[in-house]
Amino acid sequence: MFNIAVINHEKIENSRYIGVLKDKQYELHHFEPSELDQTISTMDAIIIKESSLEEIGETCELIIKIRSMTDRFIWVLSEASTKINRIVYLQLGSDGIFDDQIDPDEFGIYVGTTLERRVKKSEPAKTDVIQTDQEELAPIELIPNNFAVNVEAKGEVSLTKLEFQAMEILVRRKGDAVSYEEMYQAIWGDEKGDRKYRISNLVFHLRKKLGDDPFKPKYIRTVRSRGYMLSM
Repeated sequence: MFNIAVINHEKIENSRYIGVLKDKQYELHHFEPSELDQTISTMDAIIIKESSLEEIGETCELIIKIRSMTDRFIWVLSEASTKINRIVYLQLGSDGIFDDQIDPDEFGIYVGTTLERRVKKSEPAKTDVIQTDQEELAPIELIPNNFAVNVEAKGEVSLTKLEFQAMEILVRRKGDAVSYEEMYQAIWGDEKGDRKYRISNLVFHLRKKLGDDPFKPKYIRTVRSRGYMLSM
């Protein structure tokens, strides 16, 4: 049985898409945007219902806030979406955007198979070998002259200047949580801007280049309500 949070921009009990999830007997928990708390981290997935394109700002804020609390799936269910919206939401950390062009049954199958696959992936593999000591991972080596890093001695990974600056901060503070504010101040100083969005966007691209799974991060961990931490 899966627990799915549904964040309402409006009442959507009659939505065909929500109806499909109810038919599958998933436990649906309705939240208003102003009611989010750590309960959201106990959900298997979160669905943000977007009623119009005018709600893009609120949707962005919700994705950032939820992603700071949990690494669970975040899907946006929109009555209409654009390429720009989809790109922005994915960069902020959502895992998919669905509009009214998708068939409700197809949506239900996608949600079900995705959640089931994650459960199977998290199950420990059977083995006859008993591991007594955890293998220590090689550190991430910074290569300042090339704006690059060498991860586990696998070769250079090229970064942008901003990505390298963010990586440098995490490496220098390895094992400690670095707040959004600290990272923003170190990179942009007092420049005005959406701080959480900029940092989340940088980390999104860093994880992608490092091959880091955002659901089970090996390198850059999300510290709920705080920021990020390099765990190796």
